[in-house]
Amino acid sequence: MSGQERDRRLAPPNRQRVSASRRSRRGLILGVVIAVAAALTACANPAGPTSPTSATGDAAASQHTQVVRKSASAMTAAEIDRFERAFSYAVHKGYFDAFNDEHFNHQRNRNHGAELTATAPIGAMAGESIAWEYRLLPWHRAFILEAEQMLRAALRERDRTEGRDPSEANSLFIPYWDATHEQALPDWVRAFQPQGGTALVPEGVPQGHPAYGKPVGSRYNIRFGRWPGNNIVFNKLPQPAQVSGILAHDDFPGFTQAIDLQATIVQSALPAAKQGLETLKRKFPGNADVQTIEAAESGPPQDINAAVKLVNAILGVGYLATTENARPHPDQELIAAVKAVYAAFIPPPHAVLHLWAGGLDPANPDVRGTVSYFNELAVDPVFWMLHTELDHWWYTWQQSHTGVPPLTGDDAQFQPLTPQEGAWYGGGHHYSLTQLTPTQDLPYRYAKPYRA
Repeated sequence: MSGQERDRRLAPPNRQRVSASRRSRRGLILGVVIAVAAALTACANPAGPTSPTSATGDAAASQHTQVVRKSASAMTAAEIDRFERAFSYAVHKGYFDAFNDEHFNHQRNRNHGAELTATAPIGAMAGESIAWEYRLLPWHRAFILEAEQMLRAALRERDRTEGRDPSEANSLFIPYWDATHEQALPDWVRAFQPQGGTALVPEGVPQGHPAYGKPVGSRYNIRFGRWPGNNIVFNKLPQPAQVSGILAHDDFPGFTQAIDLQATIVQSALPAAKQGLETLKRKFPGNADVQTIEAAESGPPQDINAAVKLVNAILGVGYLATTENARPHPDQELIAAVKAVYAAFIPPPHAVLHLWAGGLDPANPDVRGTVSYFNELAVDPVFWMLHTELDHWWYTWQQSHTGVPPLTGDDAQFQPLTPQEGAWYGGGHHYSLTQLTPTQDLPYRYAKPYRA
């Protein structure tokens, strides 16, 4: 890869919010807000095609002998060493920069049903259509395939310079993080914190973040951060029973929305949540976030703009607890009230895995861990491991279900990296939906299916 190619950068993604009229036509694609509204206001009564392929690059799935992806905790010492040497080298050389940029380029990739902002308090933005949500799993499957190919190329490059056998790269795979069973990061993963790489400056980064004060769209050097579990309102990992419920969905839309959008009401926690809201109203009578949640007591929001506003209010209330907890003498009544509010629902696992793994900087709770910033997270191996775990769930679901993402036309086509970005490692492939969905045609399999 030439220096000129490495220096080629994407234009800053369009972070402008779409108009209210466009959003209202989309429908309530953030299904989570309905459940969250019910939980936090304690007033709802919840009831328990074939796609064309490109002329070149579509044979990516057959370019490598099928590998077996394992849990990070089940890897041998040699497999861990191989992965760490490849990953740290790729981060140091800046090979993940294009992956950062593409993950952040939502307008081109349409890879999330909802986006987390870099701001403090954290915020959420909805994707522009339900197709963005249905692209989440197949797009990231293609993204992981590109990353594995890149890491193998990086390891071969490193091995040649160090006089090692480059053929070892043929066995490299990205492991999955079995978070629900382990309820922690594996020790070797927790200790592995690669340094290097750059990212595009997003809007609204808080003071203390290395991108703070730099022009939006310019580049900054990533300062790696990870404080797993250090987030007072996102301090619990998903449980196996939650994933079993996700795997029980019969259709793909229900399956993927349970992973990414739909919260679960905890009926027994609703009375305490309402009391928590009363405490917050008393302590923060003029707080806009508390007022937004209070206003939702008349019923859940019925348009996407109000829904997103409510989600951001919920996240803002969580911020009251995280900042209070960092004070020398925190108000425990306030913290308990926020915890009671959050205890009324179980969030979908996708965001929780990001926010739990990244945590908050103990010295500055406005700064989150690297894996929770959409513009820089590719340099954290946990990002790849948590998304490989989501892919593991999907792979397991596919063994007993025939449903596929309801995508057609351009929405059923995936090219996470451009040919120019992937040229140096032989990547930048185009993937069709039909290429990504039959598990028997994939260049990998999992050592064992997900079992609760």
